[in-house]
Amino acid sequence: MIGFDRPIKPEWIYNILKEIKVGTNPTEYNKVFEDVAKELTGKEGKRKARTVIFRSFLYSFQEKRAPIENNIFLDWVKQYSEHKLRPLFLAKLMMDHEVLRFITKKMQISYDSQGYLSSTVLTKKMQSEHGDRDVVKRSVRSFLKTLCHFGIIEEIQRQRFNHLNKVRLSEEQTKNFLLLYSKCYLKSEYLDLNNVDSNLTYFFEMPDLLKVANIYNNKCWSYIRDHTRAVLMMKG
Repeated sequence: MIGFDRPIKPEWIYNILKEIKVGTNPTEYNKVFEDVAKELTGKEGKRKARTVIFRSFLYSFQEKRAPIENNIFLDWVKQYSEHKLRPLFLAKLMMDHEVLRFITKKMQISYDSQGYLSSTVLTKKMQSEHGDRDVVKRSVRSFLKTLCHFGIIEEIQRQRFNHLNKVRLSEEQTKNFLLLYSKCYLKSEYLDLNNVDSNLTYFFEMPDLLKVANIYNNKCWSYIRDHTRAVLMMKG
């Protein structure tokens, strides 16, 4: 299981992707990233944060690391604001890191007696099912800080967090989530709307998926529905 070593801010993702040009070498943006993430200190911390972002938003879309090829996020940063892309940034990080989906599942049963999310309880529940304690501790700590940066939770006391409102997605954002889910998580042109991974949607409030399926039918996909199925066949 790949760990999640560093907290990530959505503005770092957005601002570095805005700078990237197709056909260039990723190493050209090492110094650019340092300027984007000025609050990071230490070479190792900057390198690890940059690696997480580049791995999810560049390398995962191509076979070789260089040169940079165009991808869906490089297109989206030209069309949308950082605020509109935040849920998709978070979803992509979770699609790429099994440990984050596992943490999300355990978060739902890691509240203390006062109703606050407890990182202590969460870490213990994770460790009881996963033997790699260092990976678990680092990943829990980094993911909770990341969720704070994304405005999903807030730390009210040391190791205690308040879960804020779920992020409400528009129909267009939901359409883009489904496109991303099919391409990057399922890696399939076939998407069953009745079996979308609930861990990936846990932090979001989405409109009715069947309504979204109808709106974008014959534009982004072919929508097939009968008494037993509600599936999307993605267009190439």
